Amino acid sequence: MPDTALKDIETYIAELRARADKSQADARATLNPLFRGRDDRKDGPGDFIDSSYLYMRSCDADQGSRPLPCSVFWLSPDLQVAPLSNLGTPTRVLQGGHSYRLTATLRNKGDLMVPSAKVEFWLTTPSLGFDTRFATKIGVAAGRVQAHSAIQIGLDYTVPPALGGHRCLFARAFSFAPLDIPLDDFALNPVIDRHVAQLNLDFVAQSSLFRLEWIHHQNAAERLEIVPMTLATIQALRAETMTPLKLMSGARLAGVIGKIGIGLVPGPEGKTAVTTAQDDRGMTLFSKNQDAASTRQQAELTGQVQEAIKSTDVRRDRATEFRDLFAAYRAMTAQSHRSTIDLTIPDLGLRKNQGVPLQILRRNAASGQVLGGIGLIITAG
Repeated sequence: MPDTALKDIETYIAELRARADKSQADARATLNPLFRGRDDRKDGPGDFIDSSYLYMRSCDADQGSRPLPCSVFWLSPDLQVAPLSNLGTPTRVLQGGHSYRLTATLRNKGDLMVPSAKVEFWLTTPSLGFDTRFATKIGVAAGRVQAHSAIQIGLDYTVPPALGGHRCLFARAFSFAPLDIPLDDFALNPVIDRHVAQLNLDFVAQSSLFRLEWIHHQNAAERLEIVPMTLATIQALRAETMTPLKLMSGARLAGVIGKIGIGLVPGPEGKTAVTTAQDDRGMTLFSKNQDAASTRQQAELTGQVQEAIKSTDVRRDRATEFRDLFAAYRAMTAQSHRSTIDLTIPDLGLRKNQGVPLQILRRNAASGQVLGGIGLIITAG
């Protein structure tokens, strides 16, 4: 492009920005006073910000800002799987050869409309943590999201025989015009990224083996704990399949947890060595690789990224200031490792209408912070 043309474009952009600043100032001076004292507004409407703000909720209270306002973030109310034969009955168990609709409710809290917002969908075996390299990408759907609005974006999918059974749904939203993209390339973490949502809810039968994946850093010290599902979480699920169930609670529920066996499935040998230690509260996983980022480096970098995200929520024009920081974070999260865990669920003597509501938690062994989870409802079968 000729230098003169580039200078003309830069001059025109500067002129547009100046006109926008003048209009914003005029609105503050002439329009804002008209709103004072009405609808509990003290200073009138806020300034127009020329950006979108795409997000999917991880819980009912989630409005996109981080840190999350909820501790259970793996049961997104904005994701759903339902058979095409009966879209009114969401499910978590997929049958090979059957067709389903995967749906995400995508929200835009920004002042700019998004003409073509994209949502990517993945299915994976039940997973604590998530990495796109360890999942099956179903496809991408698109839709138009107005400013301060929401739409449902979905796609239809016929399950091949190899993908039947218990599956978890993950979704990631993005847009190129306006630019509104996720933080990470592979590791999708709704705790940090408003563009990501996950639905980890499974119904399994007693007297069965429940296999799950544990996605963690190559250097890690993390715990797996099985705890009762709280009443607030059960109510937030709004799952029709749970309506006829009489859910176990109290001391009897605590007694059931101790009967569930937890075991590591040995993986392929490599530079990353994984060991475990069990106690009466669960299992601790230790992962070591001298070539990967240390746990201390991970904690420091993650803390810096979280602060940067809070800053960009307040000033969305500051995102470019943290470009190098976000690049370093992506390089760190690319060093992920997959371990496999088997939960042996015994015969609990459940009747047809009885259920055991549990949460499988993944925690940082040092800080106790919850890093992931799976909702698990044990039934008679």
